[in-house]
Amino acid sequence: MSPGSKDASDWAEDSAQTFLIYDLFRAFWTRIVGLFFREVAVRNSHLIPRSGPVIFVVAPHHNQFVDPIILLMHASRRVYYLTAAASMRRKFIGFYGRCLRGIPVERQQDLAKSGAGTIRLDDRYAEPTLITGINTRFTEQLKVGMKILLPKGAGQARVEEIISDTQLRTSKEMKELEALEALTKPEGTPYKIAPHIDQDDMYHAVYQRLNNGECIGIFPEGGSHDRTEMLPLKAGATIMALGATAANPELGLKIVPTGLNYFHPSKFRSRAVIDFGQPIDIPSDLVDKYRQGGDAKRQACNELLETVTDGLKQVTLNTPDYETLKLIQAGRRLYQPTQHSLTMAQQVELTRRFIKGYNTYRDLPEVKELRDRVEDYNMQLRYYGIRDHQVDTMQIGRAQAGALFLWRLLWLLIMGLVALPGTVLNIPVFIVTGVVSKRKAKAALAASTVKVRARDVIATWKILIALVLVPLLYTAYSVLAVVFVRRAPAWAQPYAEPVVGWPSAAIYLCSWALASFMSYTALVFGEQAIDIIKSIRPLFLTLILGQEHTDLLVAQREDLSNDITELVNELGPKIYPEFSTTRVEEQLGDDKTMHPNIINESADAFHRKMREGEQAIRQRIGSGTARKPKQPAKNGPKYKFNPPTPSTMDQLNSVSPLEFLISPSSDDADSSGRTPALIGNSQEHASSATGSSTPEPQKGLFDLS
Repeated sequence: MSPGSKDASDWAEDSAQTFLIYDLFRAFWTRIVGLFFREVAVRNSHLIPRSGPVIFVVAPHHNQFVDPIILLMHASRRVYYLTAAASMRRKFIGFYGRCLRGIPVERQQDLAKSGAGTIRLDDRYAEPTLITGINTRFTEQLKVGMKILLPKGAGQARVEEIISDTQLRTSKEMKELEALEALTKPEGTPYKIAPHIDQDDMYHAVYQRLNNGECIGIFPEGGSHDRTEMLPLKAGATIMALGATAANPELGLKIVPTGLNYFHPSKFRSRAVIDFGQPIDIPSDLVDKYRQGGDAKRQACNELLETVTDGLKQVTLNTPDYETLKLIQAGRRLYQPTQHSLTMAQQVELTRRFIKGYNTYRDLPEVKELRDRVEDYNMQLRYYGIRDHQVDTMQIGRAQAGALFLWRLLWLLIMGLVALPGTVLNIPVFIVTGVVSKRKAKAALAASTVKVRARDVIATWKILIALVLVPLLYTAYSVLAVVFVRRAPAWAQPYAEPVVGWPSAAIYLCSWALASFMSYTALVFGEQAIDIIKSIRPLFLTLILGQEHTDLLVAQREDLSNDITELVNELGPKIYPEFSTTRVEEQLGDDKTMHPNIINESADAFHRKMREGEQAIRQRIGSGTARKPKQPAKNGPKYKFNPPTPSTMDQLNSVSPLEFLISPSSDDADSSGRTPALIGNSQEHASSATGSSTPEPQKGLFDLS
């Protein structure tokens, strides 16, 4: 055997071992994160190239270390991430990062240190690049090529020349308003010093992976955040793509924009959608510009970055603020052309199109009027404490509402009793993860200039803490079980007698298995119990409030829904020429949920049983006497806020609902459905009044064929 062939064989063996470790840890983490989420849907996964090098550009980065795992769950290929070197230096995260073959990237902000004294700008007009220091030691602490960073991301500049301990010159003027305000203070401003970082080793590692036909994952925003729109993208991904293609013209590299859309990223058992965009080829003309260097290189990177940004906007939700996102979500729920049910991923796609339509026509008088009416409608929902998909349930009479109320209380009691033991066992986990994750979020918010509430770090810390605490807690329970059996007091000996003769190891393992099973049942039944609790509120309101209030709310929703549908059908073809009110699911793209598990299957089974019982109740009580809601006066305003009186709300909040079950009223039919939505009061994924987990009926969408 030749030396060369031996080296190739050794390399293949090492690669096989590396891939085995990667696959094992990937399987482990996908199961852990899959347990955290109730459902993760994938859209357009068929667009992922089956072979050849790929760069997955992923945004928005809303869930810190959970985001990479979501991509690993649904990408059909192995993906290796660029990870902050500061994270790789952490013992726990670094260990798993290396097992997943992460590529460390040094960031200047991670290595920045506070500089001595303060700095200021003496003459911003005549000498805009001349920085003056107060009690500074520039010659000792700084070198040419380092960067000066202002507090809270106000600005930064590279050091061009060090004149003395108290004077230096930067390569460019810091023109940002926040930077000028800080630098023109008489006392100056604190600053940090970031060293120059040579990224050649990182780029070499990336090029090597791409030349081997592997996949790289990168979050181009530079860090996680919880804003409602993407942060400006950094050019690192485009430099890698152009640099690798320039070095190897036959590479065939493609960039795949990947969007992550969470319903509630920080909540346990929430939902998410991952959406893959159309792969982007690397244009040869941009590669030629990149080879020229200088301004041509920068222009090539900027042009490719614009293309990548446009690709990401096609697979992400971007609104200027949270209130706009809630408004768009409410409008999407109220839109109803023809009778169809939408999956979770299709709802996300429809929301994306509503955002585009709203941004295009937001200044039209008709759109402004509907916006005010939707905001008023959302205010009513908050006042009543219900969600949009529960409004239709309030059409039923008191007799039917009372029967359904008792039926759900019965199911709530059953599920609560089954879930109680496992819930009690895991109370320490709930408390510790909640407290620690909030503290970590508070610390992350203080250290960040882009986070709003730092909700992007909560899920990560919940998972990491639970991953350590749960095994320790179950071990403690198992040890206590062994001690209890071996030293059982007289009153407990009859209970311990069946297992007294067992080996301690067998008792320990059985206790571990029992604790796991109890936790599983708590997860299944507790989840459904929470859904039932959320569905009881509309029934409670129907029992207490008069027909005038409930019927008016239903009528107002119907009126608002008709107007939104009419306006969308009128303006839709102007944005999408292929707009159609009849073709639906296939026009929004197909999606599927990966990694089905027995938890969801069991939950669906219990939901079916409960719905079957409710259907029987409806058939016995008031079949066919559905009440038509009162319509608002034709000459009056289309919509007005008409809350219950304060005395009625006091009665609602203080009196037990069981006291109102003795006053039956007219019998009515009920139509219900549930849609998991994205975010906010009118967008939460709570169950409907039936406790159902099926999507909300939607009625016609945009035709994308």
